[in-house]
Amino acid sequence: MKDEHLDDPEFIKSLAKGLAVIESFGADAPQMTLSRIASKVGLSPGSARRVLITLTKLGYVGYSEEDKRYHLAARTLQLGFTYLMTLPALNLLQPRLSELSDKLNESCSIMMLVDREVVCVARATARRLERDYMTVGTRFPAHSSSTGKLLLGAMSDEEFDKLYDGITTLPEVTAFTVRTVDALREQARTAYQRGWNVVDQETAIGMSSVAVPLTVKGRIRYGLSTSATLKYEGSEFVDRYLPELRHAAESMQKLLDARQ
Repeated sequence: MKDEHLDDPEFIKSLAKGLAVIESFGADAPQMTLSRIASKVGLSPGSARRVLITLTKLGYVGYSEEDKRYHLAARTLQLGFTYLMTLPALNLLQPRLSELSDKLNESCSIMMLVDREVVCVARATARRLERDYMTVGTRFPAHSSSTGKLLLGAMSDEEFDKLYDGITTLPEVTAFTVRTVDALREQARTAYQRGWNVVDQETAIGMSSVAVPLTVKGRIRYGLSTSATLKYEGSEFVDRYLPELRHAAESMQKLLDARQ
């Protein structure tokens, strides 16, 4: 756990511990033992046990007697969806997103930056697909995402430095993913300056993605993107999808501006 707020008398340590335990679960760790959770969050086993008992009784965490592992329970969905329902991106823009998906015959997303990740806050799946690899709430490392680099580029140097403080090498999502923070900074600046961004197989092998910005109160808040399998060369991919993305973004921007 981070200790930067621990000296604040208004800071509720027990609440912070509970939230840290909830956030410790993920796609790479859907079920964990008590010792694993304690190690991952930085708590003593006794403290982690008390937090887990509380979360279990409240319905946010479940426990399997068979394998002695904890997992998130369905009630945690309420936390995320309550937040998402307050976002104009979800309430206002979903119809436009669906129209864009139908026009492109590809899945389209609205993403926002959360720490060093981008989170899907609205999604329209191409009708031709029986299953989608992404849903609302799906996260990707910002450094491997078309939207992520665009949103990182909108940061000041101070904000970027703070976000990646102490980090020089980035996790390898695929063999094509940018690996250094310095290179990421340059890519992010370029994306922001030209007003759009494209990545080629950095998030997933065989997939490219292109994104354009959406602003709220004069600041880039979201990224509108579409992704597709590698049916086209890089420049052809951009030429095919970018104009429609920009057109849709203009329409969405008018709705966001009217909301302010």
